[in-house]
Amino acid sequence: MKRYAMIVAIGLMFGAIDLIPLIPTNAPLFNMLAIVSFWGVAAVVLADMRLLRNNILDGIVFTTLLMLPLILTVTAVNPKDFFPMLSMAVILGPACTALLSRLGLRK
Repeated sequence: MKRYAMIVAIGLMFGAIDLIPLIPTNAPLFNMLAIVSFWGVAAVVLADMRLLRNNILDGIVFTTLLMLPLILTVTAVNPKDFFPMLSMAVILGPACTALLSRLGLRK
């Protein structure tokens, strides 16, 4: 249980990092909550699943696939948010995977 608490805390930390570009744009609160909850769940998935041997590629693949439904939902309202959200998934996903692996929380 302590392991999962650490993993979710790391995910929430990455969610807070993902919010940094959204705060100046006055993004809706629902979008911000969705992004933070996404990173909490994504961290658990990244910690427990392995598709490739490379942590960086695993982070890119899993976070991009997990982020697609959220991106499609948000871009229905704001089409200009597609590439910033996708780029944050591609940047933060490998970083989250690398941190989880470094701390020994990744299987």
